[in-house]
Amino acid sequence: MPFWGDPSLKIGPPSSGAGCCGGIGTRPGKGGLGTGPGPGYGPGGAPGVYHIGGGVSAPVVLAKYEPEYSEEARKAKFQGSVLLAIVVDEQGLPRDIRVVRPLGLGLDEKAVEAVARWKFRPGTKDGKAVAVHAVIEVNFRLL
Repeated sequence: MPFWGDPSLKIGPPSSGAGCCGGIGTRPGKGGLGTGPGPGYGPGGAPGVYHIGGGVSAPVVLAKYEPEYSEEARKAKFQGSVLLAIVVDEQGLPRDIRVVRPLGLGLDEKAVEAVARWKFRPGTKDGKAVAVHAVIEVNFRLL
């Protein structure tokens, strides 16, 4: 049985807690990733970090660097996308980069390396630059 809980309750998504994208609590060693209280991503999850909307503008990419292909992935002719969750800080620099949807064969690391070099115009709230959560999809395609 992968989930624990009250057997008298209706079947639904697993309860929140340590893990990803459910909200309450933390991901051991990583910080939370989702909505709800606790360290990491999500409303109330990281002090001073906002979500886009409700008067908070999205960051804009100013300088983008394409990722390199790993030799292992190139030899296997492997293609796909890596999904990253980041925080764009008040200076427009990416931080707290996390792989949300991995691809493997060394491409996750290559995606993180590339996005870490990107530059942004930071998101704003009430006319002031603020740290904003963002999700970035990095595509790997062989031509």
